[in-house]
Amino acid sequence: MNLGYADLARRLEALGRPIPVLGLSRIERGERRVDVDDLVALAVALGISPTSLLLPDTGDSDDPVTATGIDGTAGDLLGWFRLHTPSAHIGKPAARRFVRDAIRFIADARPRWDIEGLTLEQLPGVGHQEYAAEIAQKARRADGNDSR
Repeated sequence: MNLGYADLARRLEALGRPIPVLGLSRIERGERRVDVDDLVALAVALGISPTSLLLPDTGDSDDPVTATGIDGTAGDLLGWFRLHTPSAHIGKPAARRFVRDAIRFIADARPRWDIEGLTLEQLPGVGHQEYAAEIAQKARRADGNDSR
């Protein structure tokens, strides 16, 4: 997207979350912190997902990345952002325990309405049907993901 600071600043102003041109320049240089409201407003103004702004620019999902407290691959980080991968497994080889933990993470991290329609094919580690019952049970709970 060929959008200059001035145009982006105008879009943010129209959204009710003004960030001046100097602030945008500092954000891009890593000299200004961004809170969640800024992140969402920037994503809306740019027409992208907030997740896109959080991911480092890499050429491949296997490229190594570092985020605060996490060292792994770009694919690992995206999996965590998408609520597919527990942070404890980022940068570690996949294993049977990962599948169980990932399914529990999905069941605990996502709202009930988001997991009700999931199929086995959409879960990590397809073929581990013994864990599918656990996520299905959590999806049916009346209290959603409030009790852990």
